[in-house]
Amino acid sequence: MSGPLEGVRILDLTRLLPGDYCTMLLADLGADVVKIEEPGRGDYIRWMPPMTGDEGAIHRALNRGKRSVTLNLKAEGGAEVLRRLAKDADALIESFRPGVLDRLGAGHAALSEENPRLVYCALTGYGQDGPYRDRAGHDINYMGVSGVLHNAAPADGPPALPPVQVGDFAGGMAAATGLLAALLEARATGRGRLVDVSMLDVVMSWSPILLSWYLATGEVPPRARMPLAGGLACYRVYRAGDGRDLAVGALEPPFWRTLCERLGVPELIDAHLDPGRQEEIAGVLERRFAERSRDEWVAELADLDACVGPVNDVAEAIRDPQVVHRGSVAEAGGAPVGPGGAIRVSGHDPVAGRPAPGLGEHTGEILAEAGVAAPDLERLRAEGVL
Repeated sequence: MSGPLEGVRILDLTRLLPGDYCTMLLADLGADVVKIEEPGRGDYIRWMPPMTGDEGAIHRALNRGKRSVTLNLKAEGGAEVLRRLAKDADALIESFRPGVLDRLGAGHAALSEENPRLVYCALTGYGQDGPYRDRAGHDINYMGVSGVLHNAAPADGPPALPPVQVGDFAGGMAAATGLLAALLEARATGRGRLVDVSMLDVVMSWSPILLSWYLATGEVPPRARMPLAGGLACYRVYRAGDGRDLAVGALEPPFWRTLCERLGVPELIDAHLDPGRQEEIAGVLERRFAERSRDEWVAELADLDACVGPVNDVAEAIRDPQVVHRGSVAEAGGAPVGPGGAIRVSGHDPVAGRPAPGLGEHTGEILAEAGVAAPDLERLRAEGVL
């Protein structure tokens, strides 16, 4: 069966992780995603190492299932081509700083005149207004401004960067959500909207525990002492006897009771959430888990509702039976390339798809679909527009 977004065309003018991830989610759901890229250079992510042949591995992972057009928006006639493409599109997403496309004559107002039902999503670091709207930024900056990075640290050390880019990927998912909501409305009313997604806003929205702590107590949340960030012994990482790690999440009382009974430490059951005994409890668990290897503990505790599991490395993760069963690693062109579909709908396989496109691979095809005749196509190429 086709995906639920079959027949929806989305023009993607973004670069790098946030936009690529957003439109990967939409392509997985069946949308026709057309990447519009700068001639000769394209999305910078194409050239980010490690390389697989002449393509960046991350490009292969995030741009599978899409089509690519090269278009020089700064060339005379470039904005006109974009307006022509947008006339029949359902949505457009871009990640330029605010006002860039407006100055080129291809911003929200101009494209909406051509196509009133167009949903226009602007995905930026700081949003379309405010004192930071024109600032450059990356994930580390949004995490820093939001207060989240401050708490990604041990009690006596500097913050550590998380291994995934929270603002980028959360921002991409938020953009997909906002875009889909506006598409639903546009189908009903014939009018699109401007969807303004700020990655700083999204990181802030992902920190209700930190924010509510401060708003309720007036105290800055303590590093490494928040309940789900090292403060509770029942919710920590413990090293097993072979040097590998276990993730323990026995947060609810039934899970904690079950774990304590199996570990032979029933005296800890009543101390579960006692703030004065957390380091004592952690010391007992550290010594107990050090007695056996990680996989021995995983096997020992597998039949329990205790929320204990392995801390896999990536090589182990892609071989994990649950990951394998769910098809959480996508294949494109007959080879595994990266993460699979995050959203599953019945009757549709979001994982199998076309490989990531070559730069400008579909330019002629897509412009022909927009009604550009072959002589005009050759002229645009000769003039450096494509």
